[in-house]
Amino acid sequence: MKIIVVDDEIIALSDFLVEVVNDIKIEYKFFLDNPLDTIEYVKSHDVSGAFLDINMPKINGVELARKLAFVAPKLKIVFITAYTHDEKAIKEMLGMNLLGFCYKPFLAYDVNCYIEQMYASKRDNEIKAVTFGTFDVFVHRNVVKFSSFKSKELLALLITYNGKSLTMSDAICHLWPDKPLDLAKSLYRDAVWRLRKTLKDYHIEQIVEFRRALLILNKKDIECDYWNYLEKRDSSYFGQFLTSYDWSIEYQRILDEDAISLAI
Repeated sequence: MKIIVVDDEIIALSDFLVEVVNDIKIEYKFFLDNPLDTIEYVKSHDVSGAFLDINMPKINGVELARKLAFVAPKLKIVFITAYTHDEKAIKEMLGMNLLGFCYKPFLAYDVNCYIEQMYASKRDNEIKAVTFGTFDVFVHRNVVKFSSFKSKELLALLITYNGKSLTMSDAICHLWPDKPLDLAKSLYRDAVWRLRKTLKDYHIEQIVEFRRALLILNKKDIECDYWNYLEKRDSSYFGQFLTSYDWSIEYQRILDEDAISLAI
């Protein structure tokens, strides 16, 4: 889990580092001189939480929080401040993005309680794709119900591409190899429409960018056993991969060969 900390006082950042940062599972990024740099950082990184000072010379912390929440709607925010503020008004402004306030000098216990809430929020909002065995997608720990078999298979193929863009022609070669081209294109467009609707129904439409005859997956919002295995080469692969789809056989062969080489 990634967390950013923004404060224009070096002593406050040092206190945070010394007193609070004690969890090796958390990656911290500190911002001292240029708080607006956090916006670009959050755009390009999967940041779960932000600790922001309110009174800063270059931008008010509340306004910065609004900008961050706009680019990262699931971001959880805690204000660290030495002054009393209108908490109710700020809560109305930021809504579910705001977790609360830590008043300086803050206690490590209080901050770590907020960090636990960030952990819980990340777990509850995660999107998980399971490819070892049969394919399923989970949102908020609930299985996604697709309106058609082919729209689900299309997403499985896109996930197997592991960040590489999927063209319409590639999709047709995998999913409708024996169909006449005009019919295959029509079936592809129907599957894309149904996939897009399903993702929208589950409020996760941000995971796929739909372009003309092209699909692009946003990997940073998804956890996937296949990707984790390719990165870590752990023991999670047990000899089955997307068992419902014929085209998965070639990918499974590569996984089997890799598993054998690791075992030697």
